[in-house]
Amino acid sequence: MGVVSFTYPKTTKSIGGFEIDVMLDEHYSYGNKITELPLEDGCVVSDHVVEEVDEISIRAFIGMAKMAAWEGPLPETEADIPREDPKARILQKYNELLRLKRGRQPVTVVTGLGTFPSMVISKFEIDRDVETGADLSFDMSFKRVKIVKSETTTITAAPNTPEAYQVAPVKNKGILGQICDFMQEQWKMATGAGRCTEDEYKEACKKKGWQP
Repeated sequence: MGVVSFTYPKTTKSIGGFEIDVMLDEHYSYGNKITELPLEDGCVVSDHVVEEVDEISIRAFIGMAKMAAWEGPLPETEADIPREDPKARILQKYNELLRLKRGRQPVTVVTGLGTFPSMVISKFEIDRDVETGADLSFDMSFKRVKIVKSETTTITAAPNTPEAYQVAPVKNKGILGQICDFMQEQWKMATGAGRCTEDEYKEACKKKGWQP
């Protein structure tokens, strides 16, 4: 019995670290939004072009058994081949994909063309029928999000004239001074309410030494 060897690139395709058995289709969408206003001669064209969000959509496949290159000596019998529960594997992979979608966090997508960071899952669809129900085939779409860092700057502003920002010292008048201020305030309120005349208030200020 002869041994058949397969040679293929060992590139692991994944979504947020989740390995995909096979990506059947990959679709990439890159676009620019251009202003509809006429441009003047000599203007910078790039100022009137806005880069749209990059989008990637894939059609992928998860099988009942893991697809991997065999390492080490070949098994002598079928019983020597390690096996796992097919249904348990499909359910596990399904729950992991669903967790990535519900996490609403940016993930890194690795496809046949390269690595794409900061991608958010925008759509996750699964179609199952009688023929493919045992496996997990799905469609998934991604949109790139732009992540910017905010910076804070401390600004120290000095007054033009320091004298303008000086606060006059407050004198401690003591208990008697506070009583005098209270009595004068009562006279002011009585004058404003018409309970005493302006002349009577001035006469009281003269006797008490208040500033009218």
